Amino acid sequence: MKSKPASIVHPNATPVELDLSDFLYEAFDASTFADVKSWSTFYDTIPKDPYIKEGYRYKAIGWFRIKHTKATAIQGIDAHIAEVNELSGMTKHESDSYLSTTNPTWRSAETGYECWNLPQYAMQQSIKYNPVHGDIRREYPRISNAIIDSDDFHALLVHYASYFDWSDAIVLVQFQRVDCLPNRAGLPAVEGFHQDGNRHVGMFVVNRNNITEDSGISQYALDEDGKKSETLVFDSVIPAGQLIYWNDKRVWHYGTELKIADPAANGGRGTRDIIIMSAKTPPANMPIGPVPKQYR
Repeated sequence: MKSKPASIVHPNATPVELDLSDFLYEAFDASTFADVKSWSTFYDTIPKDPYIKEGYRYKAIGWFRIKHTKATAIQGIDAHIAEVNELSGMTKHESDSYLSTTNPTWRSAETGYECWNLPQYAMQQSIKYNPVHGDIRREYPRISNAIIDSDDFHALLVHYASYFDWSDAIVLVQFQRVDCLPNRAGLPAVEGFHQDGNRHVGMFVVNRNNITEDSGISQYALDEDGKKSETLVFDSVIPAGQLIYWNDKRVWHYGTELKIADPAANGGRGTRDIIIMSAKTPPANMPIGPVPKQYR
């Protein structure tokens, strides 16, 4: 692991994106800038992921655009947003409200980053990266507006953007619960060791409840010419309250199965709740249109 030197993103200077050539991963105590204990109750309302037939995963997502006020907009992002909005049947006026030429939903005065809350697009990964669900359009409900509008959620997005110092990107945020029962384990990574086709990824562990201490071990293996090596550079449980970033080009990631700690506790159920963030620029893993009618 190579840590990033301490730096501050200034509102009056264009950020210079972090050089990822030597970066593998870095972890933080996220409680220093966001108190998300209350978010754990939201996970109780997230429906089951319809694409996992075994029923152990629950997922809600949101799409956001995070751009620095001094940076030149990536025109490919505006073009893509306009295209999927048109596919969704939006008027030009409605669609234009999500582009960089209009006022953002909120601003970070401290850093200069601006955010647009984007429509509830569908997501899709290439089968190259996800052999289980690759090339499948997947539709999910939206993260609670109470969370999206909170200062702590804004701080989490700004921390992600500020760490990598990007100028302009679309960010997919996934709230994901995996549970386990006495007679069924939960699988955090159904596809096994994998990459997601991003430049970098952030994972924040919100809660670990009634699972064994060796459940949900995060493991990172080095990438060797596009294939997973046998060398593990990270092999540890990420505790609740910790945020970790990793280089999706240089490591493959995996999470071991979840096992229940006490079958008599928590209604005989164990859970792990996480937030996954991935920044995207065209053409990698961009939002898919049209917006599902039930989420308009």
